[in-house]
Amino acid sequence: MLEVGQSVERRVRWTREDIIAFAKLVGDHNPMHHDEAYAAQTRFGELIASGCQSVAYMLAICGSLATKEDPGVGLEFTIKFLGAVRPGDEITMRWEVVSKEESERPRGTLVTLHGEAVTSEGRRIVSAIGKTLSVSTL
Repeated sequence: MLEVGQSVERRVRWTREDIIAFAKLVGDHNPMHHDEAYAAQTRFGELIASGCQSVAYMLAICGSLATKEDPGVGLEFTIKFLGAVRPGDEITMRWEVVSKEESERPRGTLVTLHGEAVTSEGRRIVSAIGKTLSVSTL
């Protein structure tokens, strides 16, 4: 069973090609994610990763922690985008269990987690709160 203070951390680094491929895969047509000439004219000055890409990785990492010992499902997530991910940025994504409580409805253990993504230079990219439900059987 997950305990308060338990955490998981993963580092990711996306190339220009990774960013373009992900945006195309999920249908994110914002040119800041695949058109270098367009992106060069923005305040970022180059391609940036889609927010969908950051969130997908964050949720996958959270799911890995939340279901490490018991089956479970995600219930809700609040995500704040605080910065852009550029090609080559090394990002550390981390989730920590901040509370847990037994629940009758839904039946199981409600787990609240805090997540964040930070560049190796200390620039915060994402801040998140997640709630999951751990259950002995689904």
